[in-house]
Amino acid sequence: MPLKPNLASGAPRRSPTFADPTLRFYPLWSINAPLHRDRLLAQVRQFKADGMHGIVLHPRFYPGVPPFCSDAWMAEVSACILEAKRIGLAFWIYDENGWPSGKGDDQVVAKYPDSHSERLELTRARAANSLGSFWTDAQNRIVPAGTAGAQEWWMTPLKNRGVNPLEPEVMGHFLELILERYRTGLDPEAWDHVEAFFFDEPESGMVKGPWPEVAGVSWSRSFPALLTERHGEDYLTKLPLLFARGEGYREVRVQFWEFVCDRFIDAYLKPYHAWCQQHGKWFVGHIKGEETPLFQVPTIGSNHRILRHATMPGIDALERYPLNNFFTRQVGSVSRQFGPGGPSMVEAFGGAGWGASPEDLERYILWLARAGLTEFVFHVCHYRLDSNGISDWPPSFPRHMSWSAAFPAVLDKVRRELTARPNPRSDTLVVIPARGLMAEFEPWELLQTNIHNASTFPDTPASRINTAFLDRLADLDAAGVAYDLTDERTLEEEGVREDGSIRLGHARYDRLLVDPGAVLRDDWVQVGVDWPKVQASSAASAEPVSAAQKLEWTLAATPRNAWLLDTVTSEDLLTHTAQFTTALGNGAPELSLWFADHAVEATLDGRPLVLTRQDEGSSAPVTDLADGKHELVFRLKRPLRANGRGRFRAYVWLEGDFILHSGSPYVAGPQNTVRTDGPLVAKPGVLAPTGELVAGGYAFGSAPVVATAQVELAAPTHSLALAGVAGDAIRVSVDDRDLGWTWGPDWRIDLDTPLAAGAHRLRVELVPSTFNRYGPHHYFNGDWHISSPAVAIGFRSFADAPGAPERTHVPAWHFKPLRLPAAIRCR
Repeated sequence: MPLKPNLASGAPRRSPTFADPTLRFYPLWSINAPLHRDRLLAQVRQFKADGMHGIVLHPRFYPGVPPFCSDAWMAEVSACILEAKRIGLAFWIYDENGWPSGKGDDQVVAKYPDSHSERLELTRARAANSLGSFWTDAQNRIVPAGTAGAQEWWMTPLKNRGVNPLEPEVMGHFLELILERYRTGLDPEAWDHVEAFFFDEPESGMVKGPWPEVAGVSWSRSFPALLTERHGEDYLTKLPLLFARGEGYREVRVQFWEFVCDRFIDAYLKPYHAWCQQHGKWFVGHIKGEETPLFQVPTIGSNHRILRHATMPGIDALERYPLNNFFTRQVGSVSRQFGPGGPSMVEAFGGAGWGASPEDLERYILWLARAGLTEFVFHVCHYRLDSNGISDWPPSFPRHMSWSAAFPAVLDKVRRELTARPNPRSDTLVVIPARGLMAEFEPWELLQTNIHNASTFPDTPASRINTAFLDRLADLDAAGVAYDLTDERTLEEEGVREDGSIRLGHARYDRLLVDPGAVLRDDWVQVGVDWPKVQASSAASAEPVSAAQKLEWTLAATPRNAWLLDTVTSEDLLTHTAQFTTALGNGAPELSLWFADHAVEATLDGRPLVLTRQDEGSSAPVTDLADGKHELVFRLKRPLRANGRGRFRAYVWLEGDFILHSGSPYVAGPQNTVRTDGPLVAKPGVLAPTGELVAGGYAFGSAPVVATAQVELAAPTHSLALAGVAGDAIRVSVDDRDLGWTWGPDWRIDLDTPLAAGAHRLRVELVPSTFNRYGPHHYFNGDWHISSPAVAIGFRSFADAPGAPERTHVPAWHFKPLRLPAAIRCR
């Protein structure tokens, strides 16, 4: 791998110009608890064992022990960096305590009050700093003052929360308070090993609270002078056209949003990138609002202009299922056109929920890699998985997944797939209608848009352009067209027609497709060709299937059961209670309680429990538990967080050898779950290997179910496929030969060396879904594909499906089904 000098010290370091398509993986390491050296270093080593290539250190709800960016903080971070260097892991530093980037752990505005962000908002009354007024009719058209039935609006600059990304001196303050502190505070050898600084979700100021009453646009104190200098003395008189329609509104809006984009680059990205280049570090991250071209307009104008101003372009692709191919293609396109040789970064899979499986991860990585993304930063892996962490945009990945042992196998399978079927060269260039969207966008639309990923939005001229464009891209994907993207301005300023092709930066294309909504010079429009027609793909021929051999299972051992107790959080966010019922009879099995947090005191039915502090939480033995109802009361060392209208819950499990019986049947639930109304009672019994195991009493269990069966092979076998299985993953061995992991949807293992004909002993380790341990079990929509803190708490938010109830938790419990394979097929 080529090296380049570190500009700070002259030491060689890895270049971001990669010569191979190998994917690289990093955890976004959420530092959410007091620092302890041994625990930190052990986790660094575990990331290496997990198959990671580096670490992104992310202070996140960090409690300040030791204080953030203090000498003691720097000493602990230096130790982590040096351990990473020793074992061959790259090390990146996330530039904040929390997010978004630029606030400097809230130090920037505290030290420099003029650094606050602002918007130019519509107000019904004049203020001392208002920039003028205008009148609109019911169709939001500008009309003469005093028109009957019209409304007068004043344009008023108003402060909002956060820092101003549109003034260069504000970025200077941030670099001074945070990045310079790392540069001077880290051990010199550790500083030299830091490869990158990671920025997260800056934007033009449009999505910072409080929300405007009616509408607002990006603004800053320098805008009047800069807009006048750029577009003439009369431009400020045209500002009403940003909010309402009137003569010349399209041109005025395009000029404004392209100016905002340029200003964000000049004030935020360029100074930050220059600092990183000066000190030999990569500048890596992503902005807010990249998911659709319409979402990009108010947040940063056009991400195609933004992405190139980093060491490698990056995006944020969260949740469990692919959203659309626009923003993934866009970042890959910019990397191929203007990047340092091909790499691009994605912050991936955050909020995918505890129900995320190896199947989900494999599909997600392949989706992103097919767009050309190479650097995968998994959001997030918690330093300590306490109750706050369990509810904080899960999953905690990969360390706290029930199937974490299978994680390296997922990565290996993805690499094999990409090696066997590499991505084709993109021969088609598609023009995004960025200007067309700027021309039609009206600021009030943002208030009715899902601010998480723009998955919902009002029906407007701009949104119809956006939807039509995304539909055309979907048609190209269905037709198998390999394409890259650009926006109108980039093509006009940097596109070159030569030798019958189009060159844009480093990339060359055979044809140009211009979206009908684009605002492009005629000479480029004439180069465009007709959009290809979509042809239905032919159905793939089915693979021959052998006769299924039924399996009769015997449990090798009974897994220790667990029951996540429903807790109630008190007003002080420290004291919690839970009630549960047991009917274990005489000679009750040895039980224990496991607390996700560090508990300082606890009583069960009024009797004190003996608490032992563990590495991850606390435990307490439970003895002499009589049949009937019980009440657990416990107090935590640290308060749980409140979020919006609700409080986080405390997680505590009753563990032991019991069966969890439900007083009502299990039925099919939403999102591939099973559902029961309870009540739940712990009873004596042994888990049976037949049938659905959640209903059989193993509802909250997370330990693998280990079972054996006999199989008879009629001929040498090259492949085994399991049928009728439910769970997250299975590890398979035959006659003590470990065949590795498999997961859905095919549940198949291909063998390098065939199994001989005859009788064999089959052994499996069936891993339950992590959802069964952490939930949220009472969420009305079961294992929903996006799990925000609001979903965990149970109040409606943007993460819910349209039409969700105000309170999203119900009395019933939901679980992911668990079932040993019913049969095996051999080939």
